[in-house]
Amino acid sequence: MIDTTLDTTLDTPTWWRGLPRSQRTGGTPALTEEQRDHGRRRREAWRGGHIVRGTDIRLDRWERLGLTEEQIVELLGEPPESLASRVPGRPAWLDTIFDAWQRFRGVRLEDLGIGAPSAGHTHGDEPRGDVGDHEPHAEPGNLGFLNLIAPLLAWAQDELRNRIEELPGHRGHEGRLPPSHPLLRLPLDRLLQMIASVLVLEVNLARLEGRLTGTTPGERMTSFVEQIREPATALEILAEYPVLARELVLCLRTTVNVRAEFVERLLNDLPEIRETFGGRWQGPADLDEVGLGAGDTHRGGRSVAVLTFKDGKKLVYKPRSLRVEVHFNRLLDWLNARGLHHRLRPLRVLDRDEYGWVEHVATSSCGDEDEVGRFFWRQGAHLALFHALCGSDMHLENVIAAGEHPVLVDLEAIFQAPPRLTDDVADQRAPLMLGEAPRIVRESVLRIGLLPERMITVDEKGIYDAEISGLAGSGGQLSPGRVPTVVASGTDEARVVRDRREMKETQNRVRLAGRPVDPLAHLDSLTAGFTDCYRIIEANRDDLLGAGGPVAGFGDVEVRFIPRPTLTYARLQMESWHPDLLRDSLDREIFFEMLSTGFADVPDRDALLATEQRQLADQDIPSFHTTPASTDLYDGYGVVARDFLETAGLEAVRSRITAMSSADLRRQVWCIRASMSGLTVGTGRVTTRESGSDDPRPLPDKEIDQDLAIAAARSVADLLLEAALSSDGEAPSWLSVNFIGDRFWKVGHAGLDLYSGVPGIALFLAQLAAVTGEARFRRPAERLAEQLVEVTRHLRVGAHPVAGLSIGGYGELGGLVYALTRLATVIGEPAMVESARDAASLCRARFAEDRVFDVISGTAGAALAIHALHRAHPDDRTHDALEAAGATLADRAVHVPGGSAWRPAFEDAPALLGFSHGASGIAYSLALVAEATGEDRFAELCGRALSYERHHFSPERGNWPDLRAISGPGAFMNAWCHGAAGIGLARAAMLRLPVLSPWRDLMREDLRIATDRVRADLIVDGRYAGIGNDSICHGDLGLVEALLTADSVLGGFAEHGTGDGAVLGRRCARAVAEHVLSGVLRPGVPDRVSTPGLLMGLSGIGYGLLRAAMPDRVPNVLLLETR
Repeated sequence: MIDTTLDTTLDTPTWWRGLPRSQRTGGTPALTEEQRDHGRRRREAWRGGHIVRGTDIRLDRWERLGLTEEQIVELLGEPPESLASRVPGRPAWLDTIFDAWQRFRGVRLEDLGIGAPSAGHTHGDEPRGDVGDHEPHAEPGNLGFLNLIAPLLAWAQDELRNRIEELPGHRGHEGRLPPSHPLLRLPLDRLLQMIASVLVLEVNLARLEGRLTGTTPGERMTSFVEQIREPATALEILAEYPVLARELVLCLRTTVNVRAEFVERLLNDLPEIRETFGGRWQGPADLDEVGLGAGDTHRGGRSVAVLTFKDGKKLVYKPRSLRVEVHFNRLLDWLNARGLHHRLRPLRVLDRDEYGWVEHVATSSCGDEDEVGRFFWRQGAHLALFHALCGSDMHLENVIAAGEHPVLVDLEAIFQAPPRLTDDVADQRAPLMLGEAPRIVRESVLRIGLLPERMITVDEKGIYDAEISGLAGSGGQLSPGRVPTVVASGTDEARVVRDRREMKETQNRVRLAGRPVDPLAHLDSLTAGFTDCYRIIEANRDDLLGAGGPVAGFGDVEVRFIPRPTLTYARLQMESWHPDLLRDSLDREIFFEMLSTGFADVPDRDALLATEQRQLADQDIPSFHTTPASTDLYDGYGVVARDFLETAGLEAVRSRITAMSSADLRRQVWCIRASMSGLTVGTGRVTTRESGSDDPRPLPDKEIDQDLAIAAARSVADLLLEAALSSDGEAPSWLSVNFIGDRFWKVGHAGLDLYSGVPGIALFLAQLAAVTGEARFRRPAERLAEQLVEVTRHLRVGAHPVAGLSIGGYGELGGLVYALTRLATVIGEPAMVESARDAASLCRARFAEDRVFDVISGTAGAALAIHALHRAHPDDRTHDALEAAGATLADRAVHVPGGSAWRPAFEDAPALLGFSHGASGIAYSLALVAEATGEDRFAELCGRALSYERHHFSPERGNWPDLRAISGPGAFMNAWCHGAAGIGLARAAMLRLPVLSPWRDLMREDLRIATDRVRADLIVDGRYAGIGNDSICHGDLGLVEALLTADSVLGGFAEHGTGDGAVLGRRCARAVAEHVLSGVLRPGVPDRVSTPGLLMGLSGIGYGLLRAAMPDRVPNVLLLETR
């Protein structure tokens, strides 16, 4: 019997802080002014980001639910004594705790079959989270924490055993289940995740207060574990964190209910299971392992389970209808019967309406290269089928490589349709969508999740990625985000840190002789399978879409709608176990209001947010569903919103299949190839002659001339316009391979940035129109320019937030400044100048937020763009903006060995060299600011930056090192972006400026070194070698520009015996032009995938050729010059 001390503990008012807001509505608390002030302080702490750093959580949704600001303050300020008196009676979860400690006090973990986990086995549910997830707390050193709740575990195990043994199918032929039986194993990993942060805090407090015994950290942890086994201590801790107590009871009650339901279903279905899948299984005694928790929990804690029987066979249980699998199998049979070159394998399923059983598929290696080729062929066919079915979510955890058969194991995310948007948001968004391309990307094969898909995250320490696709993702990577993790576990020095963790192994990658196969090596097989299946669907679409066809059969099956990445919910849930959120339920509920920043453009956002939070409160990962014939949205409780979707999924699929064509097939194949090229992340740039150039070939005797340059540029422009997407007189738009964070390749659309987006394409077309007078280039350039003006207007009036848009000269805002300045001149529309000034004002307003400072994305690039505007159209606003940019760069400079430099915001990031992201580009920007403002301090800082770069120069390599972490130690590169070419270009430009005369000798010497390095990479043994691509960023035309600009300062290279630098550059440019006219284009992206942008793509190749032949008419875009 529980003693009176424990009885008193259970009646302590602090337990009532565990009540959710919905149970605190009865009556009005009578608070003192001091208590109201406390409530206001709590409210402001959430608003000011003091609870969760970097957030501003507002309770607008609570107010829309009927709570006034004053009522919210009263709830937050109410003391527990008032709450306990206002809401009488113990909460139900507290009665469970009373019952557990009364009946099972003194129970030990060993009595429950719980001990240290052995290698390869984790107690409780088989761990499986969403992409990038793991079980960071489920380590042997943390297992002792479970002693805190041993009586509660015993209560749950007893309840579960009784429920199972009372089932009709169990009674009479099964004995009493022992504690070690797999059906009685509790979700210990999940429970450890819930309690770990609290107990790490408590053990540290106990250590600091001298309440532990022992001479080592491990001994003192043992002392702490013994203390929390004592009922008084355990209940005192749970009373301090009543939200944790409530959630622990909920977790275990849910486990009991769901597990008992599962056993009942298994017992009832055994005859049909034996008939469908084979086996001689009679009941629970035949089970060796039950991996419940093999998927996210939905609808009251239900999840996928993997059953292992004592005969070694396995079976999969899914707690949802399997009708979608049944109809998908019929569709596969339909496809196979129509001549699919390699048969696609269906899965055996037993559908039981609300749940079902599925054949277990084990991963296995291929026997030879032919089987590997067939695997990728079939994966291509699956890709075409999922594209036709508007599918998604086929990431690495939903694919199993079973020899030559890829098996898709979660088919709920087909017949996807977009949500309906509010009219005003749709109108505001339209100009920034930049035409058809964003929609084409959303509706392409890229959406499915099978193709390479980098999950990219940025924090204060850097930019990270994880490849999560079904085709190329794998375990062993570090998670893209940082998650709470216990370090120094098993000691009293344990602490919780946020770190990236290794992702668990997956089964999606095909293997040969046990080794994973490189998907790039089988790209042709992939596209062949895609093409074959695509054409069969296209040729047979009337049968497929007919009234009795396979697609119509899906009309009333249940499919998922995925409003957010599941990982968002999982991380939020994981973070919600922080001790600060477990003392008062209101804090945890406010924390979940972080979701309220989403769905601003959805009419039914409040209904969606409400059910998200309800499901999170039930410890589920929120899930939503509909049927392909409906536009309504449902959750596990009922209707969320009527007419939520823009169109029914069935109509979306019909439209998709009806629109299939040869042109669309070519577009999808481009997406496949472009996406696959992204697998060379971090190494995709061709940086030296040895790393991927063509064999050296004769250097043309003649230089490029105007006629040849125009002919080649026309050829490039024709390809651009042929690839353009447009309708009804809209401005054209393009699909693009974009470079993210100077590391990652990602397929998308040409955006607002000058680097790879619409402004750079417009600039090339406009420049070509100006030198040819041809309207076919001028018209699209004008439409693009008008679009950029409209976009700038929307940004200026606040119709679209500028947060997230780069201010750099090659980013969005700075890029708009430069492009509009140039287009105003080239097209002859002076009104564009005002738009350029508006964009400059937007840049200036964000100088203080800048954390990168460089030319591409930061203040230095913004200054270059604004200087271009100021030089062409000077006024006080641009002058003041330049001064502000210089001041920002001066404030953020750091003293480093050799001089001054700029470090990006990431911790431990080096101060880079070179033009695009390093000291040369920033120094050049400061030099122009000094020239425009007359302030010597900017010139002096520029000089210190030059000294910093000279400090790092390598005489042995005749170049400056590439200090980026991704490039590795000892890396060198020769390009505009990094290395000698860009450094030489900056020196040549700065030598023109009298304000830098004190550093003239240093700059001339750097320029001579840089041009020697450029020549060495362009010319080998008198033959044109180049560095492997023709881009202006990190290709041959960028090196050509370095020679042309350098020659205007140095006056030639006669001492080298091959003519002056400008002549050499124009001869190399001629070689590029001749290649272009022969049909060979070499963009600066992996595998030379055609991409439209300026710095790496076709527009830059065309622009660079015009520049090489007509430098007086075509300004240097690599210096953001206007003349």
